[in-house]
Amino acid sequence: MPDLDFTSPAGKVQGLKGRVEFTSLTPLITAPDQKLTADRVQTVTPLTDFQLTFGLDDKALTIGGGQIQAAGGRIRIEPLSLPLTPGQGWGGVIVVEGVQLNELLKSANLQDKAELDAVVSGRLPFTYDPKAGWRIVGGVLNGVRPGRLSIQPEVFDDLAAGGGGEAGVSPNTMQDLAYQAMQDLAISDLTAEVNSLDEGRLGVRFRINGRHDPPEREQLRLTFMELIRRDFMNKKLNLPSDTPIDLTLDTTWNANQIVSDLLEYARRGETPVLTTDEQP
Repeated sequence: MPDLDFTSPAGKVQGLKGRVEFTSLTPLITAPDQKLTADRVQTVTPLTDFQLTFGLDDKALTIGGGQIQAAGGRIRIEPLSLPLTPGQGWGGVIVVEGVQLNELLKSANLQDKAELDAVVSGRLPFTYDPKAGWRIVGGVLNGVRPGRLSIQPEVFDDLAAGGGGEAGVSPNTMQDLAYQAMQDLAISDLTAEVNSLDEGRLGVRFRINGRHDPPEREQLRLTFMELIRRDFMNKKLNLPSDTPIDLTLDTTWNANQIVSDLLEYARRGETPVLTTDEQP
């Protein structure tokens, strides 16, 4: 294949190149360590510089390694074996290196609801079972540099904000402060735990440390009498700049539907529009 363009289930593939040597046609068997490359896979986010090393025998397709450039970083798969016997399960590990999460939000057309400027690396172990489908178990992504988080309040239908109870701060006050914290958060440390849930959903638990960093410096000024009478509890409070933030944010996604829809948009070359059930 000197230079092949075609439409795959994941989107348009451009510049597929390689030479595959078969040592048998019945059954179909290749020599080991065959290599294929592609210039670009046009999914919802552009994927470039695809590389795959593989071998095929009468029992399994063996992936020696594969990688692709995506969202400013690299995604690769560790060696694995895909059994050709129907009904058998298998698994592997996806390795994420320096991927910009905000590019993925833009690709999913969610930039008007949230911005997450975070470059992450980590491992996503996965399994596939013909009955249970795809599952990620014990995936972890870690931020590799400082970043920023900005989530619009309307994203949250029901925000449970903790803290402040011992000081007598009302839940409404804590909720409002939590909204402010998530609108202008400078991230110093980020970890995301990724696990599949029931009914095809994907759970991502973010643990974020940082500080409140609004465009204009905010201060909280209270008079002595307001402190004595606790009148400040009944009015809107501005979260002061540089307030330390320790945030745990649980999100769930309808992963099966998202993957199905994004692949369909990629096949048609259209911009994705996620439904309410697919959004976090």
